[in-house]
Amino acid sequence: METPKGLKGLNTPPPPDEQALWRHFSATYLAIRLGLALLAFAFPLVLWAWGAWAHDLARQPSLSAYFWAAATLHDCAAFPMRSLLVGMLFAIAAGLYAYKGLTDLENWLLNLAALCAVTVALVPERLPKMGEPASQRVRDLKALCPAIGNWADVGQADPPYHYIAAIGLFVLLFIVAWFCAGKSLDYLPPGTRLGKKTFLWLYRLIALMMPIVGIAGGLKVYLAGGEETVALFMLEAGEIWLFALYWGLKTYEMSLTKLQKDPAQAVRHAEQSGTRVAMADEARAAGKA
Repeated sequence: METPKGLKGLNTPPPPDEQALWRHFSATYLAIRLGLALLAFAFPLVLWAWGAWAHDLARQPSLSAYFWAAATLHDCAAFPMRSLLVGMLFAIAAGLYAYKGLTDLENWLLNLAALCAVTVALVPERLPKMGEPASQRVRDLKALCPAIGNWADVGQADPPYHYIAAIGLFVLLFIVAWFCAGKSLDYLPPGTRLGKKTFLWLYRLIALMMPIVGIAGGLKVYLAGGEETVALFMLEAGEIWLFALYWGLKTYEMSLTKLQKDPAQAVRHAEQSGTRVAMADEARAAGKA
């Protein structure tokens, strides 16, 4: 069937040229990387802004709390942010899984991080059972919808899988940023404004900030003594933004190396920097060559 005349230009593939075709399909690789960075950065902001603007919701004490955020005090069946929370987490998980790391370790870590993100989405925030200390938000929620209280008492799993998966997600992303970030730096072209040492220093700084933010936020939550404050929301948002910053910076670095658009040129960069032989020896020692 012929394409309508007005759409022929839109339905024309790249020319039959190796480089043109490579650039076309490698654009998917870059789009996945860039899209994941933007999605992670937007995640806390979208939950906060859309909840406030569209549903008149106050900022919740954590990202996870948006699962239980009720739109009104008269309709316990209205939890308008659940779909957005779960959907964005699934999208982040899909991006983490679809992206194939440069090393086997990075790939496995990202796959496990995707599994953690899915777990966070599917297993909601654990609510205190009857007789356990509960915040005013949870008490109001149970009073508004007694079925939630019944679920908390008999329906939810005792192990806090939601929190275990959330902590696991951040730990895995820290390991990626600390141990795997430097593996592509040898492909940077000589004379790049941000050189190998600068990129590695920035990656290490971002990685170190992850546990610092986690410890500082966790301490603030602990000192609050069970009272819900903005600390947990900012802790989670801060960790996600640090990951988005790392992923965005890494995407910029990968664009400089030309690994995704012109691998032959990237190999020449490694030759010019004198590291190709060492990289080949490392690959052979690992059984990959």
